[in-house]
Amino acid sequence: MRSPFVRNAALVFSLVVACSGASSLSAESGSGISHEAAELNKHGLEHLHNKEYDQAVTNFRRALEIQPEYFEALDNLGKALEAIGKDAEAVTNFDKAITIAPDNAAAYADKGMALFHEGKYDEAAASYRLAIEHHKDFSEAQNGLGASLLHLGKNEEAIAAFRSSIVSNPKNADALGNLGAALLTEDKAAEALPFLRKAHSLRPDVPDVLENYAAALDQTGQTHEAIAAYHKLASMQPNQPAPWAHLGYLYYKTKRYDQAVSTLEKSLASKQDQPEVLLTLGLAQAEQGRFGDAIESYKKCLALKPDDANVRFNYGNALFHDGKYQDASTQYREAVRLNPSFAQAHYNWGMTLLRLGDAPSAHTELAEAHRLDASLNPPAN
Repeated sequence: MRSPFVRNAALVFSLVVACSGASSLSAESGSGISHEAAELNKHGLEHLHNKEYDQAVTNFRRALEIQPEYFEALDNLGKALEAIGKDAEAVTNFDKAITIAPDNAAAYADKGMALFHEGKYDEAAASYRLAIEHHKDFSEAQNGLGASLLHLGKNEEAIAAFRSSIVSNPKNADALGNLGAALLTEDKAAEALPFLRKAHSLRPDVPDVLENYAAALDQTGQTHEAIAAYHKLASMQPNQPAPWAHLGYLYYKTKRYDQAVSTLEKSLASKQDQPEVLLTLGLAQAEQGRFGDAIESYKKCLALKPDDANVRFNYGNALFHDGKYQDASTQYREAVRLNPSFAQAHYNWGMTLLRLGDAPSAHTELAEAHRLDASLNPPAN
């Protein structure tokens, strides 16, 4: 059974579009580049690699003041601007670089990344395609194309692009992770798992990859491995509610109720309005015999999901076990009103009505339960 806390994979993962960097695809500095401009570009690259983006921008701008047609400085300035969120200005500089070197694949890929971050996925895809046209085995551009296509809802084309990226570079962790995540959106967890496992081995400290890897393990029935993965994720993101929620559900699923309660409470400490977490917490508390605590969890859950028959049913169960038969009857009545075909709710309501001394109504509910599910037989007189 899939965890109730697993979000749609499109929300689970964040696509990583790798910057092409100063690679062999970049244009060589021409002989006409002045020594001073080249030194400023060099210092800018050092700042860029150290994530000192403001200093990098300053150095690249100074290089371009000296040498306005300096391709590498234009391209690098675009990367630095993109890194600080100035995507539109970055695109302008990439366009200038492309004008100077129209056959350079890296500039098209870098422009694609900036357009991607602007949310212009059609334009980003077009720019990535141009990069691939100029360098057919450009793994980062193929990955970026896949990311853009996925955001455009073109999942099959996106998956094909990610596969091409991996063929070009089998160790491209971004493409491996993105392919795995895309396959998860297609409910192909078994197919996704080996790609996510490899991506995680290459990038063990990237939370998005680890989250998808854990989800794939869970969905393929590898529960103990999934627990280990979610535990690692929770230790990496102790203030994020989702890893604790997933972990708590898996502990509940494996009947480790003490651990389920403690981890679900950690999730709620970060974010209280999580109805599925509250429901699972109530179920775990009920399994511990802590019906009073379970009742409080169900009350909070009900405030968030008042029209959920399953919440009403489990709330009724806790009230019944706590001896609050009238309140339990109210919750079972609401459960069957919300879901008239809920056989077990009819049965439990009938048994509760017997406790309350309303035999005619009890027999009506027990008969309806049996009609809906022949295995639910009325008790012998």
